[in-house]
Amino acid sequence: MDQQDRELYGLQMLRAIAASGVVIRHTLDMSDGSEAGRFSPVWMATFGAAGVDLFFVISGFIMVYVSFPPGRAADTPGRFMIKRARRIFPLYWICSAGILAISLVGFLKHKNIGAFSIFNSIFLLPGDKLIFVAWTLSYEMYFYVAFAICLIFGKLIQTSISTVLLMICGIVLGRWIQDSSFSDFISSPIVLEFCFGIAIALLFISRSKWEYPPALGALGFFLIIVAPIFVSHPGDTAILRVIAWGLPATLIVGAFLKTKRPRSKAGRAVILLGDASYAIYLTHIFVMLGYGWLIKATFVGGVSQVSFAPMIICLCLVVGVLTHLYVEKPILELVRKVTILQRRPPPLEAGSLPR
Repeated sequence: MDQQDRELYGLQMLRAIAASGVVIRHTLDMSDGSEAGRFSPVWMATFGAAGVDLFFVISGFIMVYVSFPPGRAADTPGRFMIKRARRIFPLYWICSAGILAISLVGFLKHKNIGAFSIFNSIFLLPGDKLIFVAWTLSYEMYFYVAFAICLIFGKLIQTSISTVLLMICGIVLGRWIQDSSFSDFISSPIVLEFCFGIAIALLFISRSKWEYPPALGALGFFLIIVAPIFVSHPGDTAILRVIAWGLPATLIVGAFLKTKRPRSKAGRAVILLGDASYAIYLTHIFVMLGYGWLIKATFVGGVSQVSFAPMIICLCLVVGVLTHLYVEKPILELVRKVTILQRRPPPLEAGSLPR
């Protein structure tokens, strides 16, 4: 593949959509606490949670795609894990420390923060954590560890297939783990969504020309949106979630793989949101805390949220982008300098897709 073929701007757009969906979901849920009650249909808030499933499929694809660049040696397990850890943990630890600080000054009295949740938070272990959305990061790290183990094979097909088999073995054997938190975590079928991403990556890499009906992407969006109409909350059951949101998310990812670099200002703005998607995901919880306080303690809680909710959604995106530009990027650059790895020409990626 040449440079243009390896650019994946469509996945950055999907990351922007996924992060925005999660923000919309939590904003609409929070708005339900006002005296005026929910102003939007329940299904409208529910399908935003599918942003997580979209993130998981994208992650499965990207890990395969960037770990086996054409004509170069695959990442070693150690190198792979160092790159993933320095990408995930710095901003996450900062946000976790922020939640802990807010708790220590007297807020979040409803949240039971003890040594167990702090320990889980530091290492992203299954169970209660300081940041409630960090459960998804625990699954990301689980997938990274499984993929790193299988990188021992050093070959695209062997690594990909063995990773899928390892994840499936976890689903089957995880039920015999005594600790319920780890048992429920390991045995959850939601990890199949990473496997869907791996499958798409193998198909994409094997084709000299990617031909994919755009209609399948449109179908994926349609299925995600209408699923909550027929199933009250697909996210309540892992296997149902995989079917209702994971499979459609896979259709969507396939449709965005050949998206060209956007030329319009709007398109470039979406790419920026994709670059900032991780920061948006982590920092929007702080905006939600402020929004919740406004609803409880000010006049905002006594009126319809139809005008306030869009402003909160926009604020979440702005805070996330600013955090990405002025906190996340400088910290990542510093961490990369501190953890210098043996240099090799980096594979071409979409925009600033994190490695």
